[in-house]
Amino acid sequence: MAFFPGFYKQAGSAVGFRRLFWRIFIAFWLGDLAIMFATGYTLIHNFESSQFSSRYKTDMERQANELIKFYEGGESLKSHKDVEKLIRGQDRSDNRGGRLQSMIIIDSSQQQIFRYRLNLNDKATFLELTVVSESGDSYQVLAQNPVIPRFFKQALNRFQTYQFVIILISAAVVSALLSWTIVRPLKQLGSYSRSYASDQSVEAMPDKLLNRGDELGDLATDIEFMVNQTDKTMNAQQQLLHDVSHELRAPLARLQASAALIEKKIPDNSYTDRIHNECGRIDQLIQQILNFSKLDKQREEKEQFDLVSLSRALIDNIQFEYPQRTISWQCNERSLLINGFPESLSQAIENIIRNACKYSPEDSDIDFSIVSAGNKVIVNIRDRGEGVSEGELMKLQQPFYRAGNKMHTQGFGLGLSIAQRAIQKHSGELKINNHADGGLIVTIELPS
Repeated sequence: MAFFPGFYKQAGSAVGFRRLFWRIFIAFWLGDLAIMFATGYTLIHNFESSQFSSRYKTDMERQANELIKFYEGGESLKSHKDVEKLIRGQDRSDNRGGRLQSMIIIDSSQQQIFRYRLNLNDKATFLELTVVSESGDSYQVLAQNPVIPRFFKQALNRFQTYQFVIILISAAVVSALLSWTIVRPLKQLGSYSRSYASDQSVEAMPDKLLNRGDELGDLATDIEFMVNQTDKTMNAQQQLLHDVSHELRAPLARLQASAALIEKKIPDNSYTDRIHNECGRIDQLIQQILNFSKLDKQREEKEQFDLVSLSRALIDNIQFEYPQRTISWQCNERSLLINGFPESLSQAIENIIRNACKYSPEDSDIDFSIVSAGNKVIVNIRDRGEGVSEGELMKLQQPFYRAGNKMHTQGFGLGLSIAQRAIQKHSGELKINNHADGGLIVTIELPS
């Protein structure tokens, strides 16, 4: 199996017969074996049949010669038991072990000199032999055509030879090679699409796939076209959000300047304070939209960083902004190294902690824990808020969705969406559940 590269990797990753590789391999291998056995059985059957008929005719002729010899020597052929004794006394290899065969012998005068267990029937077919004795007389011998036995056991015995073992191994190798040539380009196409989905960067499709000239080559061309069109659409949406956000910021800045001028002429005006607050809120919304839209297009280089140190720094910064909050820390590891995008992950964890601070009572704690479990790193963030109904848990990760349709809150419904995309960039998973003792618990699972 080492004749072709990647077989062991394919066999290791494709456990179970539902994988396309094994289905194709088994189908072709069984097909080869069926053809081989059918062809071999047919050849063996034909060969053995002809050999059996030839041996049967030779044995009958030899036994007839012996009987004619006894007859011309004056022996009586009326008693079959005496005849069998005479036959057994001869060479067994020439007379089928001394067993008397069914036949009729007729001399040249058409007199029947010997008959044993043979009924002449018009529907039956007979084997006719002409035997010339040592004295020169001719005799006609009639015998029933032999029934060709089934040679299945002989065929199985012949299949045990080294030649057929070599054929079995060759069929397996050829089937595996054929399966690999079909499955390998499919795996390459899957890797290409996953690479685009995770990195959001368009790479050139390998020329080997595009220039195949078969259906898989057509599929590669279609996938490349789809990826390019999707990338163009996403870039157009990205540019639209960017342009709209900048266009909104220009009148927003003029509105803030106008409010400042009004504030100079009329100090301590509650209306200008309200304008400043709403302008600040709109500015935050514009910034979050920009952050959300550029998250997938952000060109970050993967690097190794310490998740424990990153989380510690985030908690210290948020603790400074929310001095009335107590964020409890729990982690048994001094450091946990992760290969990923520290800026995106930092933004994700920060959004989740800020949400917990916003929606928890002032006298309650925020629980933060990091656990290393096998090949995963699990981060749990729990608040002491009111929680969310079970039907809304999955909707919290949708952009601009707020639980209970609360439009007039501090947030905009983008924090968890940004966190989810950042965690997906790390091939991780974000889970949101209600805690048994109240509040929400947000779980981040990352590959270690």
